[in-house]
Formats: sequence, C-alpha cells, structure tokens
Amino acid sequence: MKNIIVIIICFFLNISFAQKDDWKTKYEQKWENYDNGTKLSVTNNNLLSITYKIDYNPVNLKASIPNGTYVVIPGKTKDFLIVDFTKIDSKKGWKFNKGNTLVYLGDITDTDYDEDYVYDLPFEKGTSFKVAQGYNGDISHQDKFALDFDMPVGTKVFACREGLVVEVVRNNTKNCGKPSCADYNNLIKILHSDGTIMQYLHFRKNGVRVKVGQTVEKGQHIGFSGNVGWSTGPHLHIDLYLTDKENNYKTLKTSFKTDENDITKELKHKVTYTKSY
Repeated sequence: MKNIIVIIICFFLNISFAQKDDWKTKYEQKWENYDNGTKLSVTNNNLLSITYKIDYNPVNLKASIPNGTYVVIPGKTKDFLIVDFTKIDSKKGWKFNKGNTLVYLGDITDTDYDEDYVYDLPFEKGTSFKVAQGYNGDISHQDKFALDFDMPVGTKVFACREGLVVEVVRNNTKNCGKPSCADYNNLIKILHSDGTIMQYLHFRKNGVRVKVGQTVEKGQHIGFSGNVGWSTGPHLHIDLYLTDKENNYKTLKTSFKTDENDITKELKHKVTYTKSY
C-alpha cells in the first residue's frame, strides 16, 4: 500500500524530533560508528511510512546512495537502514559538514492512484443533502476539488471508501469564519489502498466514532457532523488528496454513486443529492 505525505519538516543532524506534530515523535534515527565509517538507521513507529530525502555533506566518506535519493521507511519498522558511509582514505579521519535532509510523512515516491474509483455519498440511505460549496468554490475551496454538504449538527456521517484511519481529532468546540480556525477542526483522515487520503471535517465535539489504526469499511458509520473549526454553519466537508515531492497539497476529483445505477463525475454546487442505496 502506498502511503502519502501529509506534512514536511526540514531538520539538521542536531535537531530534536520532539515536535508538536505527533508523527514526528514516533520515529527516531540512530547513527552507528564502526571501524571504517558510520551508518544511519531509522525506527518508524507510525502507521504510515515516512520518506527521507538524503542530503548530507561528509568529509572523507563515500555514501552508499547519492544525495537527492528518496528512501521510504515502512510503517511499524525497526532499524531500517537509510545510508551507509565508508571511509575513502583509511588513514585519515572523517566528519560531517552541515547537511539538510528532508523528512516527509508518507511514501511520496508514488503518486499514481485509481482515478476511476466510485465513492459512496457520505450520508445515510434515504437522506438528501445539498452541496453548499463545490469544486473551486469562492469561500474556502479556491483551486480545490472539495465538497461541503449542508448538514445539521448530529447527522450521521459514513465512510465513502474503505481504508485505514490515520488521523483523528475529536475534542474541539471552537469555530469561526477565518482560515486560522482550521486548527480547531475535528476530523477523520482515511488512507485508501491506492495511497489517497480522504478527510472528513467539522465533526461535533466527541462526534468521531473511529480511532487511529482502525480499518473501516465503505459505508461504515464514522461519526456525527458538526459546526467546528473553519466553519460558519453546520456542514460536512470532504476532500480527497495526495501531496507531491514539492509538498504541494493536491486535491483530486472524485466520482460518486448517486443512485443504484448512476455515477456522477462531479457533484455540483447548490444541487441536492439523495442516497438511495
């Protein structure tokens, strides 16, 4: 399964991993010196892979891989070898000059995904909801393939696709109409088998019914909608995304099953959709 970058952090060799982002505290690097050089290995306790982009400047050392190489460390992996340095001249000492290695959350080396996958609507059978803001909307969806459904607080939300829950926020209560309030979103992020992630936003406080590490089925009840975070009225936001090697957040168009026999390539602004399956 391909995993996807969510966040990027640059670090130098002497910077601690103890950052506020939880994933950064769940991996650690280890340098081991030996008679003829040194090597770097990483233990990754995250569910998602992480990716190193190598950039070191050693003196009198030859690297096993060149600078610019992307190395993917699978989730739940111990002592994964990143790079091995061996002495060039055994009679001389060696050292590192300052380098700049990038670490990403996810496997960012593969950006292929299933463009033909058909998603379920994220609400209950027999109910209808209007798209309050569609693709490239003028409120918060500029240049994004994202969808907002007008939805009363407490409405059941269902998974549009099966996958692994990789992030959950559930305890926020604050909301406002400013982008800064996105920090208060209650959310669920689900990783799919093709490496895409769908995020569901604005759940009411304690309205999330899944936990990180849980596998969910398509159509499974995952939470209750709300009006929390960057929100000025009760609604559910969903978008599907990848992030590339330049750390560009890229939302993706999604096809939805709107009836037993109907597939809609794009849900439209101000149109009401009924889930009949």
